[in-house]
Amino acid sequence: MVPLRDFRPHLTKPPLAYWSIALGLKAFGVNEWGARIPNALAFTITVLLVGLISERLFEKGMGPLASTVYLTSLAPFAASNILTTDTILVMWEVAAVWAFISAFMAQTKNMARIWFAVMGLFWGLGFLTKGPAIFPVAAAMGIFWLCRRNSFKASPVSLSVIVIFLITGLSWYMAIIEKYPWARDLILEEQVTGRLFSDVFHRNSSWYAPLYLYLPMIVLDSMPWIFSLAKFFKHSIRTNTLGKVGRDLITIVSRDPAWLFLILWWAVPLVIFSLARSRLPLYILPLFPAMAIATTRILFVKGLPLRAFMRKAVITLGVFIMLKAAAALIPVPQDARAMYRAFSPYIENENDIDAIDQPFLDGLAFYSGKQIEYLPENVGLSPSRLVDSSWNEELHEIRKKGGNGDMFVLDSREKPHFQLLKQLGLEARLLKRFYRYGLYNIRPKENGRCLSFKMSYALLAD
Repeated sequence: MVPLRDFRPHLTKPPLAYWSIALGLKAFGVNEWGARIPNALAFTITVLLVGLISERLFEKGMGPLASTVYLTSLAPFAASNILTTDTILVMWEVAAVWAFISAFMAQTKNMARIWFAVMGLFWGLGFLTKGPAIFPVAAAMGIFWLCRRNSFKASPVSLSVIVIFLITGLSWYMAIIEKYPWARDLILEEQVTGRLFSDVFHRNSSWYAPLYLYLPMIVLDSMPWIFSLAKFFKHSIRTNTLGKVGRDLITIVSRDPAWLFLILWWAVPLVIFSLARSRLPLYILPLFPAMAIATTRILFVKGLPLRAFMRKAVITLGVFIMLKAAAALIPVPQDARAMYRAFSPYIENENDIDAIDQPFLDGLAFYSGKQIEYLPENVGLSPSRLVDSSWNEELHEIRKKGGNGDMFVLDSREKPHFQLLKQLGLEARLLKRFYRYGLYNIRPKENGRCLSFKMSYALLAD
């Protein structure tokens, strides 16, 4: 019920993604397959839902093609291989869109109500995955309903929809705030005010950030289909028909609800994410299902041969798989598996590993199966903080081990951490380096004297 990180409540995100990972680890073991299977399933379901939505918006036969375009678009494929909440969130959002479109096309009021109730369930599950991040796509649905409300048999905002959403999406929040009253302000800052209105997370907050963050992602990560669209627009420019294409598009959007829906689904979240002060590339992942459906429709209206389409899809999927294989072989500092291999000869017989402050070494803990204990950097704030600190127990343990010392993973760039160890009467002997991280044996200085806790505080106070 309460996600923990380093044995402390970790409430910056709701728990559904964590729960799904836990189920994967339970089913497949504590390994990469177990951790990544939830995102793989979410991506697969999203691919299928994109096809179902395409068939509802346009004619039959478009579904498999739209699914193929989404499957072979770089951004969704890459995101599905990363342990992140975004792929699971997009699955719930696309499922909610599917239910919304089904309600829009329902023949009876009762069927429309049923589909809207299902939509409320999917929005609730999305909220339980990443909180208010569902609202940009939900806002697009709301604007479409306002534009076409006379075409709906029922309203998407009904008592049953609201109750289902609240029970599914907000029950966990209510339980957590009841258990930890301080969590309300934390959740509001982490998931609402801090991301929308402030630069507290230092994530591309400048006004021009969408130009270098989102625009390249939209263009490059839509490959290879962006090239087919570019070819079409290039031909339109050469034949002086681009203006006619623009006028036709305006006419189609005003008359065809399917195109109005796709444009809102794409444009509204993009505007909201661009205006928000906290920006990361995967935030705009919800745009790509709409782009896949629109791209498929444009390509086949303009007569792209099915054989050419399938050839491009197969080649692209093969390239993606080869890139994924290459990524597993190319050494990078973020590869926690490689870090574990480098450190494993030295930590095999250790019960736990120590570190000072952040960054968290979750990957090392995952592969080694050992607990990482994070000791605070600011131990000299006050005597009470020093008494309560886990440093007291750590110093006692190091004194007891004597010359054998204890194992620490330290960032070589963090000089204050080494100064702190020195002030505490400890010395750090490098055993193995992995990029900027080092595995150090921490022991009392050569005179064998490790400071007691009170002595340490007196020294730091001086």
